[in-house]
Order: sequence, then structure tokens, then C-alpha cells
Amino acid sequence: MAYVRWSELEIDPARLVGFMMLTDENVREVRKEPGVIAFYTAAEKGHPNHIRVLEIYIDESAYQAHLQIANFRKIRASTSQMVLNRRLFEAAPVELGAKPGLPPTDTVVRIAELEIDPTQLDAYKATVIMEIDTAVRVEPGVFAIYAVALKDQPNQLRFFEIYADERAYLLHRESLHFRKYLDTTQSMITARILIDATPGFPSSQSR
Repeated sequence: MAYVRWSELEIDPARLVGFMMLTDENVREVRKEPGVIAFYTAAEKGHPNHIRVLEIYIDESAYQAHLQIANFRKIRASTSQMVLNRRLFEAAPVELGAKPGLPPTDTVVRIAELEIDPTQLDAYKATVIMEIDTAVRVEPGVFAIYAVALKDQPNQLRFFEIYADERAYLLHRESLHFRKYLDTTQSMITARILIDATPGFPSSQSR
């Protein structure tokens, strides 16, 4: 099973430009690692110093190997004083839907944080997996929808979604399969936060 890390970072606004420059360098290098499935960052629109990071490795040993790479250790040391707050979560994949190839850099990113009724969690997962698979397969403008669950709170789900542009996102929201997903899961979702985000990745890698 893929090994997933989800991070929420708050960066010192006065040092944000320097942080993003170092992060771009780190992202480029991390994606060269053979054990990396995907590595994405995005900043909240309106709060650009609030960063989400999604890391997906083929397994935990690949993540441990990543931690030992000199470039990562250098970047982590260089940015440590720029980070005002860091929340790190181990996560379990629910569905990692992505088209093959590299999305362009000028994509639209949406992040969602959902809380699911624990008694309906299995039913919710079955529904969202079907919806993600359909969206990635049939919608040209849907590059990726990654759904993961926090390991310590499995009813807390996080979504990192990548669309070609705003029109592709709106078309997805109006699709029959998405409308069916909304109707089916309405009673299953107990809390929802939707976040517009600016992609922070120079290029993307998915396998």
C-alpha cells in the first residue's frame, strides 16, 4: 500500500518568497526519487503562507529513504526557521486517481477537508472511489483527485484535486456522476471545508 503524508504549514510571511524558492528546488529533486509516486504543494488563496503538502510514496521504506537524501536534509535545515507552525499527518489512501503524464503548471487546485459519519464511512468510501475513478477516466480536464484519510482519525478525509482550468472544475461540479455523489453522500458528511488553492509545483509526476 502507498505511504502517504499530509502536511499543513504556516510560513513566516516575511520569508515566504525564500521558502517557495527552496520548496520548488526540493519538489524538483524529490520527484526524481524512484520511490515517489507524487509530491504536491499548494497555498491557500488569500492566505499564501498557509501551505498544504501531499506526499505519496510506494511504501514506508521509500519515505524513510527520502529522509536520508542529502538534498532533503539541506532544504529542511534551510527552511526550519521559516516555518511558524507545522502539522504532520500519516494518511491512508482512499483513492489516488490520476491521469498518466505531467499536468501543466497553470492548473487549478482545490483542497477539501471532510468529516464523515463513522457509521457510514465504508459506504462513503465506496461512493467516492467510484466518483473519482469516473471523473479521472471520462473528464479531460480532471488531471488528478487524491483522497486520503488521516490514520489517527480515519473519518477525517483530505482531497487534493487538480483541474486543467476553472472551466474544467465547474464542468466537473455539474457532471452527472458528481451530482450523484453529492446526492448519495449528503447525509454521510458531517463537516466540510473547501479551499481554493494556488499550485506550488513547477511540474507534477504521477505513476
